[in-house]
Order: sequence, then C-alpha cells, then structure tokens
Amino acid sequence: MIIYKCRVTGDEMISDAYKPQDVIGEDGEPVPELMEVESLTVTKDGGAVDVGCGDAFGGGNAEEVDDAVEKVNNVIDESIGFGYNEVPMGKKDFKDFLKTYCGKVRSLLKEDDKIPGPEVKAFTQGAPAFCKWLLGKYDDLQFYMSASFNPDGCMAMSYYKDGASNPTFVYIKKGLIEEKC
Repeated sequence: MIIYKCRVTGDEMISDAYKPQDVIGEDGEPVPELMEVESLTVTKDGGAVDVGCGDAFGGGNAEEVDDAVEKVNNVIDESIGFGYNEVPMGKKDFKDFLKTYCGKVRSLLKEDDKIPGPEVKAFTQGAPAFCKWLLGKYDDLQFYMSASFNPDGCMAMSYYKDGASNPTFVYIKKGLIEEKC
C-alpha cells in the first residue's frame, strides 16, 4: 500500500486504496500535476451505505434501516479516513495560497536529491495550468486542511461531479510524498 503524505507537514493525506486518477480537464486531457479520488459515504463501522434501491438491482433482501448508525465520508472522517478539517477560503485567499504553496513545493523539490531536475521543471511548468483549473472550479470547491491544521501544508479540495452524491477530492501531486507501508 502507498500512503501519500504532505511534503510540508508529513500528514497522511490519502492512500492508493482510494485509486487516485489524473484529473481530466474540460478538453478531455489530464490537468498537469493534479490527481483525484472518489469518496464514499460509509457507516462508522466501515460498511457501505445503501443509497435506497433495496433489491431493485438484484441485490437481495433490503436491509432494515438503522438510524442510530453514524454515516461519514470515508476520506474526511478522522477514524476511517484522514481527519480533514473543512476551512472557508475566499477566492483571493485561495489564489494567495496556491502562489505561496507552489513556491514552497518547488523549493522543497529542488532541495530533494531524489527528485530529478526535469520533474521540478515539469511541476513549475504545470503549475499555471493546474492553478487555472482549480481557480476556474473555485465556486464548486470545498477546502480541507490535514489533521494537523498546519496552514503551510497541502490542502485537499473537493467538488461534486455531475450527478454524484459524494465528493471527489483533488490533490496537487508534487505536494505529496509517496510512502510504501
């Protein structure tokens, strides 16, 4: 399993169990340096939540509804997911965050002997495109800080795809370090 940790804080942000994929832009092409994961609503005990179709699709007998069971998002929740904290973010604040954060990530990439120069260059060249995509989606985004609530660390952003009942979370790839466990 791979855990993706914030390059700045070391906080766990997501894992490969959530099947990260490239973010696809309006033009059908991948947005450079961004990845996304689909989230789910689950019960606190870890089971998936029936969205109300019962056995309409051949799933067997409908289960009785237990209103006492807590339903949570499998990415946000602190015991099942990664303990994200939602934060309000004005568009100007978000733009300032991206500028500062991208500069910080670029510096950290340059300092890391394991990161070849062409990868640093790719991040620097990709930053305007992914910032433009994120700022273009601003009205649809919700913003989350990691469990440590460190404002210098990476941020997870979420939005709802057309018809989705659960949010998709977006991450800046080079802001994360892959750690095998």
